[in-house]
Amino acid sequence: MTRVALDADRDREAIEEILLDRSMASLYDVAYLYGKLHTLNAVRAYYVPASERHIEHMTHESRQDYYDQEVGLISVLVDLTGDEPSFGTATETDGGTGDTMFVAESLDREKMLRVGFSRQPSRTSGHNMSIAHDASEKDASKCPGYLEKMFSSWAQSDPVVDVADEHPDGWVLEQLATIGDDNDLIDQLVDAEEFVQNTFGDEFSGVVSLKLRLPETDGYVYPGEVDVVNEATRQRWIAKQMREYSEAKDSTGESRGLVTGEDGEVFGMSDSPLQRYQGKMAEAFPNLDPDESWRNRPLTLDATFAVLSGTLLLENFVQILGEDTTAYYVPYVPNPTVEQAVALYELAMDAADNSGAAVSVVEDAATNPINPLYDDLQIHYVASYTPGNKRKFIEEEPCVDPKRIRAIQEEQTEVLRGSLLTPDQSGGPPLYPSPPYGRLADNGDEDQGSKYLRPENNTVVITGVLTGGYFQSTFRHQSTDEDKDDHGTTDIRAEATSTSLASDGHIDPDWLLKQYVPRLISEQRNAFEEGNELPESLLTRQYVQMQALARAGILGNASSDDPRTIPISEETMTQTTDFSDRDDRLEQFIDSHPALAEDEERRAAFLLGALVGRVAAYQSRKGISRTVIRQHSIDAMTRRRFTATLSKVLEKNAHYSDNSESAGMLMNDRYIERLNDIVHRRPPEEWSLSTDDLRMHYGLGLTYGKNDTTLEDEDLDEEAANEAQAAK
Repeated sequence: MTRVALDADRDREAIEEILLDRSMASLYDVAYLYGKLHTLNAVRAYYVPASERHIEHMTHESRQDYYDQEVGLISVLVDLTGDEPSFGTATETDGGTGDTMFVAESLDREKMLRVGFSRQPSRTSGHNMSIAHDASEKDASKCPGYLEKMFSSWAQSDPVVDVADEHPDGWVLEQLATIGDDNDLIDQLVDAEEFVQNTFGDEFSGVVSLKLRLPETDGYVYPGEVDVVNEATRQRWIAKQMREYSEAKDSTGESRGLVTGEDGEVFGMSDSPLQRYQGKMAEAFPNLDPDESWRNRPLTLDATFAVLSGTLLLENFVQILGEDTTAYYVPYVPNPTVEQAVALYELAMDAADNSGAAVSVVEDAATNPINPLYDDLQIHYVASYTPGNKRKFIEEEPCVDPKRIRAIQEEQTEVLRGSLLTPDQSGGPPLYPSPPYGRLADNGDEDQGSKYLRPENNTVVITGVLTGGYFQSTFRHQSTDEDKDDHGTTDIRAEATSTSLASDGHIDPDWLLKQYVPRLISEQRNAFEEGNELPESLLTRQYVQMQALARAGILGNASSDDPRTIPISEETMTQTTDFSDRDDRLEQFIDSHPALAEDEERRAAFLLGALVGRVAAYQSRKGISRTVIRQHSIDAMTRRRFTATLSKVLEKNAHYSDNSESAGMLMNDRYIERLNDIVHRRPPEEWSLSTDDLRMHYGLGLTYGKNDTTLEDEDLDEEAANEAQAAK
C-alpha cells in the first residue's frame, strides 16, 4: 500500500489549493479530488526527480501485484553518451553482473514512479502510455518483441516525434527512435528471451523497460527521471486517450470545464469514473458523436489528468457481491476540510490494499464518531453486473447518507434488546415467544441462528446493508439461470440495498413479502428433509428486519396508511412486559402490532398459524412425527384452503383436549375464539389479503404458537411440565 505522507498541518496550503470552491456534484468532482491528493501524496512520500505535472499521469498503483514479486522489472541498458546509441552491460550498474545488456530488479512504488510507468486501465492494445509497459503471464519468447516496440511503436509514434522536435532535450527521443531502425541493435534484443527464461522460467509477469545513460548523468537512470521522456508520455496520453480514442478523431472543443469551471480547450475523455461511458458499457450515450463528447463532459487538461489518476483509486472501493456482481462504495464529503481530505485519501489507500472488500474500509468512517468523516460522510453507491468485459450498472445512489444506515442498525438493536424479544430484568418472558437463536450474548449457541439476531455487534447490520448480506439473509434465493434475459441485471439484494441507502427510498411492503415468502417456503422444505419442521431463525430474522425497516422509516412512505409500515409501539419496546397469562400476552402482542390489530384477515392468518404451531408442539411432545405443521405447510396456505385447514386442526385440537388429563378443557381456546369471530363474520374465500401476506403472517404465527409455552410451570417436574405446556 502507498505510504500516506500527507499531513493536514504541513500540507494545508497545498491541499486547500486542490479543494473546489463549491460542493461536489458528480463522480468527476470526487475523482478529481482523489487524483490531486494522489499526486500530492506521491510528491511527499517519494523522492522522484520528476515534475508534479508528470507524476500526475504516472500509475504506480495500477499493478500492485508486481510489488510482491522477487523480480518485477526487466530493463535493457541504453547508452546515449557516444556518437551513436548502443547497449550497455550490467557490470556498469550498481549490483549488476555479467556482460548481458539486461538487468532484473524488484519493484516498489517509488521505483515504479522512477520508471515513469503509465497506463490506462483498459487491457486493449496500446494501453501503455509510457515507454515502460507491463506484460502479464507471457512466454519468454515474447520479451524481445516488447523491447523492440519501445524503440519503434513508442519512440517513433507521432506524439513522441512532436516532442522531440520541440523539447530542448528532444535528441534523447530521436536517439531512441534511431535504435528502432537499426537492425543490428534490434537483433541483439533476441537475447532477452534467454535472460527472461533464466530469471522467470517459462512465463513472466512484470514491467519491461529501459535504463538510460546520458552525458549529464552519473551512471544509468530510469526513464521517469528524464523530463523529455515524461513529456513524451504526457503527450501520448493527450493524443491517444484524450484527443483521439475509439472512433473519435478529435474529441476536443472550447467550453467551460465541468470540474474547474475554467474556460478554454476541453476534452471529452474516453475513460470516466467507474468506466461509465466506454463503448462496451451499457451506459454509452446512444447516437452520440464521439467527436462531440466534450459537449457532454468537458474537462480541462489539468482536470482530465486528475480524473484519470483518481479513477484508478475509485475502482478500489469495490465490494465483490457475487461471481459477476460487484458494488462500489465511493466515500466523499461534499465540502471537505483539509483534515477530511486527508482522511478520504487514507481510505483510498486502505481500499487499494483490501482487494474487493471495500465495506470494511468505509465502515469505520461511517460508524466511529471520532472519525473526522463521521458527520459529513457521503457515499456514491453503484451496483454493477459484469459478465466478461461488459459492465452494466443495475443500481445507483449518488448521495448515500450513513446516518440512514446507522438508523437501521440502531432500530434493529432496539428491537433485539427490547422486551418484545428479550426477557425483562426480573426474568419475565418476552412478548414474542421464539427461540433466542444467538440473540443472547450469554449462553447463546454461537453456531446457531444468525449474526443479525445478536444485538451486541454494533456494526453487523451496517456492514450487511452495504454488502447486501442483510437482505441476502432473509430474501429469496437469486435465480442463477443464465438463459434468462434479465440474468444478473435484477439483483434483488442490490435493489433493496439501493432503496435503503437512498435518502428518499422506501421499500414497498408487498415487494418485501414477495422476497420473504419464497425463502420461507424453500427453508421449510429443507427443514422437513432434515427432520425439522419450521425455519424459526429465518422467521425471526424476517420479523425483526421488517420491524427495523418500519422503525427507520424505510418501509412504505410517509403518506402511507398501510398498518404494516407502522412499527410496534415504543411502550412495547421499552417497558417491562406485564402479562399474567398467555391469553393476556397474545392480546398485548396483537394490540401492539398495527398490522394485526387493524386488519382482521391478517390477524386470522397469524392466529391460524399460532394454533397450528401449538397443536404441533403437543404432537411433538407425544412423539408424533407427522405434525400438523408438516400437513399444513406455509406453501400450502391460501385463502381457499384456510377454512379446510382450520376445520382439520380444530378437530385434532378437540381430540387432544379430550385425551389430555392435564388440559381439563378445550386447549388453545385463546386462538380459537378469536379465529371464529373473524371467520364467522366473513369467509376466507371472500378476503382480499394477498397470498404472500397470508403466508407471511401464517408463518409468523407458527413460530409464535410453537413456542407459546406456559408462564408458571417452573415448580412442576419435567414430565408434568412438558405435558402441561403442550396442553395449555
